[in-house]
Amino acid sequence: MNKDKTIETLRGLAILLVVIGHVIGSAAEGGMQVDDDSFLRYIYYTFIDPVQMPLFTVLAGWVYALKPSTPEIKEFVIKKVFRLLIPMLAVGACYFIVQYYTPGTNRKSDLVDLWKLIIFPYTFYWYLYSLFFVFVIIAFLDSIGKMKTTSQWTLIFSLSLIALLTRDLLIPIESLNYFSYLGTLYLLPSFILGVGLFRFKELLENRILKTICVLLLIGCIIVQQLSWFNIIDVVLLKDNFYGLLIGFSFTFILLRSKVEINWLIWFGGLSYSIYLFHGFGTAAGRIIPRSLDVNSSTLIFITSLVLGLMFPIIIDKIFEKFKLTRILFLGRR
Repeated sequence: MNKDKTIETLRGLAILLVVIGHVIGSAAEGGMQVDDDSFLRYIYYTFIDPVQMPLFTVLAGWVYALKPSTPEIKEFVIKKVFRLLIPMLAVGACYFIVQYYTPGTNRKSDLVDLWKLIIFPYTFYWYLYSLFFVFVIIAFLDSIGKMKTTSQWTLIFSLSLIALLTRDLLIPIESLNYFSYLGTLYLLPSFILGVGLFRFKELLENRILKTICVLLLIGCIIVQQLSWFNIIDVVLLKDNFYGLLIGFSFTFILLRSKVEINWLIWFGGLSYSIYLFHGFGTAAGRIIPRSLDVNSSTLIFITSLVLGLMFPIIIDKIFEKFKLTRILFLGRR
């Protein structure tokens, strides 16, 4: 089956945003440890954070809809265990150990806590745990025929959105995030949106809906900018009302644009391997220059980004050659 070049382009864009986001760091103590009032933090806050995960997950829902689960979902779930959970544990354990023993890494944990990777989300690998359970939920809904019509899809999408928007109100902040269930609630609306945009193409082609998305995106960006510069007192997070509108409307516009860019298509085809291993490269891109007394933020950013993209591709080519590494570290059977 020929791959959709638009989808592969957007997958390339999504993984590029993810790597750039982790180069910068989601907070001042992560990544390059940039200040909260710096230009890089501004870029992360205004463009990367509200867009990267919705885009990545909407595309995952779209790709799932190309070949959905059958009523017998056991085989589908087993495939996702091999595809997502085994690499999550194998690569996550390697990252945990490397992070512990390597000088200059952020957020070290005690080795005795390694077992917690089985139960709790660990660094950016939370996404794989959450995505696995999203697949299971959607496969179950498909198996009982609850995603066949636009009315069924609209109801399920609305319920998932309500569950996310009320999540932090109903679940105490100190609650343990077993199996990354909080992340599952975050990803579920995006995934369902991706499924719906593929199955009900009239949504994607609707000009009125496109106009609404453009206006919503402009309006939310204005609110976002006013919030960033402390002109208005509005909290804008990636998973609250305004943040979700930015992610959803921007993704909708990108899908409708049918953009095709060859170099992004190339990265898109390797996006999963890049996601799995980019942390090793981005960390090396920070640590090596600083160990040589190079403190230029621009140079560290470029080095970390290049290694974050290229190191996983090299690993992919090596591990693909051997059955054991292909299964354990790449999720390919």
